[in-house]
Amino acid sequence: MPKQFLRLTNEKSLFQNTLSRVDHPVFTNPWFLTTQSFVDLVDTQADEVGSAYDGIILEPLQRGTAAALAVVALKLAATDPEALVLAMPADHVVGKPENFVSAVERAIPIAEDGKIVTFGIVPKAPETGFGYIRPADPYLLNGVEIGALVRQPGGFLEKPDRERAEQFVEAGYYWNAGIFLFKASVLADELRKHAPETHEATSRAIRNGENRPFASHVVHMPCAEDFARCPDDVPIDIAVMEKSDCVAVVPCNDIDWADIGSLSALWEISDKDDEESCNVLVGDTLVTEARNCFVHSQAGRKVVLGHVEDMVVIDSEDTVVVLPRHQAQRVKDIVKTLKATNAKQVKYSRSATRTWGTVSIDRTFEGGQVCAVTIKKHVPITYRVAGAAHEVWMIHGDGSAEYSEDGTFKPFLPGVPVSFSEGQVVTLRNTTGHAEFTYVRSSPDLDHAIEDWFPQVAEVELAAAAARFA
Repeated sequence: MPKQFLRLTNEKSLFQNTLSRVDHPVFTNPWFLTTQSFVDLVDTQADEVGSAYDGIILEPLQRGTAAALAVVALKLAATDPEALVLAMPADHVVGKPENFVSAVERAIPIAEDGKIVTFGIVPKAPETGFGYIRPADPYLLNGVEIGALVRQPGGFLEKPDRERAEQFVEAGYYWNAGIFLFKASVLADELRKHAPETHEATSRAIRNGENRPFASHVVHMPCAEDFARCPDDVPIDIAVMEKSDCVAVVPCNDIDWADIGSLSALWEISDKDDEESCNVLVGDTLVTEARNCFVHSQAGRKVVLGHVEDMVVIDSEDTVVVLPRHQAQRVKDIVKTLKATNAKQVKYSRSATRTWGTVSIDRTFEGGQVCAVTIKKHVPITYRVAGAAHEVWMIHGDGSAEYSEDGTFKPFLPGVPVSFSEGQVVTLRNTTGHAEFTYVRSSPDLDHAIEDWFPQVAEVELAAAAARFA
């Protein structure tokens, strides 16, 4: 699960906290940029916090942040070239969102003046894990300095070693947060000038793309064939920011910003249990005689920890991870090892969130899997049975729902199983607002990821198109 969808700092996910950050009159409803795999999760998490949004743009495949932001700029510039766009990663932590909004408000006149504004974080220490921005001449509004221009070359600096980081902090440089404010037309023009291949490919992808309804929103799908022509893995900093002569920076001081790059970083920004032990405890835990530990329990088990210091313990639904806190970056190495050994933990999870509800695997046995499915919305689910020879559905509780195999709907009856076969196109719909099922997959393909279950007929066509150009 990408970290932006995890509840790491409070009861909301990082993505939901990002949505809350722009719940302010200065902003219109957001657009989301994501991939087909996370459309349902994005919609569901936005709905959970009551966040209205205008639409979703789907990346057909990964090509880097230059292509991603090009699609956003070109899509919005087509209808409103003067639109101001605030582009933000969904996985940052901002402890004081009101101060962040103030920084955005200060940046608006700079963006309206045709500058691409980047937001610089005032360093707390000579950090070697971030890039840096070197401010140049002050940008004045009515005689008041509200930011600075960024001169190239040398305005954007890669992650330094310790000695250079100390020099950067001493010189008043900022951390590069990767948050931008720009006119849609300005970024489009700068891409045309400095990254013509990306501009041309994404322009064609937008023109030849299509809009499809999704719940009560619009999903724009750029043409996969055209998008695939973008240079691979090119960040916006290299494509535009390091070359453009119309870049400015606005400092963000006292916003409690963090880019959680490791579990140790998460310990640093989280609330501690008390000043003496300084433990961060999430979930069902029992900790005695332990200090400076990070314990995260989300699997329903109690994690007991005693007589240790500076440890990280993560108990997830399928894995327990224990590391010294100063070795928390080793998680990346662990994942590489798991991938090299073809471990199932990196291939699929035991639960998934869809727009219409949730599905989770309760247990796997020889020849089958017992799962739980909840349908929460009055949205028909039309899908092609895949990944198992047969499906058996049984409704329970007070909910009611219907199914159709041939256009005629029939009710699910309590205690009466309903079977579907692989390849069949089935429609399910909720008739009460909430229905829960026991769902059994017979002769399942255990390599068929749960995120790919219940493939919508349109999704199958989209996935096939994207695969041709990957």
